[in-house]
Amino acid sequence: MKYRNGHINILYLLNFIFACIAGLCAESLAAFLFNILLLAIGQLSIMSMLKEAERRQAGIKIFLSFFLVYGVFMLVTNTLYVQDPFKDTFYAKDSVTFYTYIDRVASMRSIGDITNFYSNDFFSSDWKGFAWLSSVLGFAAKSIDHNSIILQKLQIVFCSAFILVILFSMLSTNLRQDISVNLTIIYAFFSYNFFFSAIYLRDVHIGVAFGLYFLLILNRKGAWGILAAMLLTIIIYFIRPEHGLFSISLLLTYIYLFVTDERYPTLNKLKIPILLLLGLCALTQVVLLQEGFNTIQSTSENYLDSSMTNAGLGSFGSMLLRLPFGVRHLAVGLFSQTLPFPFYAVLEDQPFYFPWSLAALFWFIVWGVIIYSLFFKPRNPLFLVREWRFLFLIAVLLILGASSNADTRRIMAVYPVVYVIFAGAFFSRTTGERKRLVIGCLLGYSALILTYSLIK
Repeated sequence: MKYRNGHINILYLLNFIFACIAGLCAESLAAFLFNILLLAIGQLSIMSMLKEAERRQAGIKIFLSFFLVYGVFMLVTNTLYVQDPFKDTFYAKDSVTFYTYIDRVASMRSIGDITNFYSNDFFSSDWKGFAWLSSVLGFAAKSIDHNSIILQKLQIVFCSAFILVILFSMLSTNLRQDISVNLTIIYAFFSYNFFFSAIYLRDVHIGVAFGLYFLLILNRKGAWGILAAMLLTIIIYFIRPEHGLFSISLLLTYIYLFVTDERYPTLNKLKIPILLLLGLCALTQVVLLQEGFNTIQSTSENYLDSSMTNAGLGSFGSMLLRLPFGVRHLAVGLFSQTLPFPFYAVLEDQPFYFPWSLAALFWFIVWGVIIYSLFFKPRNPLFLVREWRFLFLIAVLLILGASSNADTRRIMAVYPVVYVIFAGAFFSRTTGERKRLVIGCLLGYSALILTYSLIK
C-alpha cells in the first residue's frame, strides 16, 4: 500500500510542477490556481464516485497521470501553434471564435451580468452552457490577473482525463481491475480522446456528461436517478442542443430499465401504462426532431464534402457522396469511424496531429473486432446484459445520425460504450484468436488503403 501511495505522491508532485509551468507560460497566477482547483475537484469526484479503496486508488492514478500527459500535450501544441489566441489555432477554427467571444463577455462587471447576457444572446444560442462556464472562468481569472487560452484549455484537459476515470469505472464493473486499468491506458493513448484534449471545444464536456449518463444507467439509483438524468439532459442541451435532444433517448432508456427491473415489483405492475407513456414521449420527440432532420437533409452535402476534404478523403469522399440517399448516410457513418483516412494523411502538414492519426488506425481495429463478433462468430457476454445492449444501440444511432457531418469530435461522446463492447468481444476469445483478429484488421485496413490509392 505504501508503494502505491508513493506512486500517487510522485504524481501529485509532477502535477504541481506542471501547474507551475502552466502558470508561467500563461504569465498568470489564475492559471496556476485553476489548475490546482481542477486537480482537487477531480480527486473529490473520484472519491465520491468509486467507493471501493482499490478502484478509487486506481481511478486517482489514472486521472493524475493523464491530466499530466494531456496537459503537457496541450501546453506544447499551444506554445507551437497559438501565438495569438484571437487569430491562431491548433485545430478547429471554432476555437478562435469561442475564445474571442468568451474573453469579451468575461470582462463584464459581474457573474449576474454574464448570466443575463447569455440568457438573451442569439449568437451563442447553441453553446450557451459552454459559453457561460468559460466566461465565468474568464471573469474569475480577470479578478485575479487576466484570462488566457491556457487557463481555458485546462478545463478541456480536466474533462479529457476525467472521461478516462468514467471509462475505467465502466470497464471494471465487467472485467478484472488490472485488465480494466490496462485497457483504459490503451484508450487514453490511442483513442481520439488524446487529440481533442488539446483543443478548445465543447465536445469533451459533452463526453463527460454522456459518460455520467452511462454510469447512471448501469448503476441505477431508483426514482432519484430520473431526476439526475433529467438534469444531465438539461446540461447537455445547453452545451449543444442536438446532443441534448438525443440524450432524451438515454433518459427514456433509464426509465424503461427502471420500471421493468424485477427488484421493483410495484413498478412492474404499472409498467404497461408507463411504457405507453414512454412511447408517446418518443413519438413526440420524432415530431420535434422532424424540422431538425429537414435542416440536416438540406445541408448534409455541404457538411459531408467539407468534413471529408478536411480529413483527407478527396475523391473517395466524393464517391461516397454519390451513393443513394440513406445508403450514403450509412456508408458515411461507417466510414467516419476511420477518419482521417488514410491514417497518415493529416501528418503531412501537421506532425502534432499524430494522436489523431493513431486513433484512426486503432479505431478501425476496435470496430473490426466488434463487427466480427457480431456477424461472423457471435460471442460477446456483454450483449447478455440488457443495459449494454441498449447503450450500444444508442451509440450506433448517434454515429449514424451524425453522418451529415463526418467529424469524430461530434460522436466521440459515445466511444467509451463502443470501447467497452470491444473489450467484451476481445476478451471472450483465446489469445491466439485475439492476435489473428488484430492482424486481420490491419490487413483489411491495408487493403482499404490500396483501394483508396487506386481510386485516387
